[in-house]
Amino acid sequence: MGPTGVGVLWGKKQLLESMPPFLGGGDMIKEVGLIQSSYQDTPYKFEAGTPNIADVIGFGSAIDYLQGMGMKRIQSYEAELTGYAIKKLSRIHGVKVYGPKDIQKRGAVICFNIGSIHAHDVATLLDEEGIAIRSGHHCAMPLMKVLGIPACARVSFAAYNTKKEIDYFIKALETVKKIFS
Repeated sequence: MGPTGVGVLWGKKQLLESMPPFLGGGDMIKEVGLIQSSYQDTPYKFEAGTPNIADVIGFGSAIDYLQGMGMKRIQSYEAELTGYAIKKLSRIHGVKVYGPKDIQKRGAVICFNIGSIHAHDVATLLDEEGIAIRSGHHCAMPLMKVLGIPACARVSFAAYNTKKEIDYFIKALETVKKIFS
């Protein structure tokens, strides 16, 4: 829920200390010589260039917001929404949902296809209804090949979504299906 382009890397200190820096610049340098350079101690040796200060502040605000809501509460609500959406999707003939059936073993993301309708067409028509989903291979081309599909549609939910929005999404999907029938 924070700005794009910023995140957190967590690693065991011993492993991070044994790794060389993978970027160069800025405050990561301890000393520069003509033949050899040395780097700051972990974690600073991984901080190359000017820090992304504004986005880090925004990311901190997003973390505060989520912690204020309670991560267990968010997870429970998102699981409820996901289960509701999968139940509704399963009632549409021709919809194939990918991933675990057990809601506790999946996140608030549903990948799906509707018969032979290309995922990009589904996304385009839903966009016309004000519904933003993703379509494509989702940086998982090998998985798409294993599944034998060119792409899939992906809808995701967050703590601010509602069952009413899911009902609107389902109604729009049924319209997409009618357009292609």
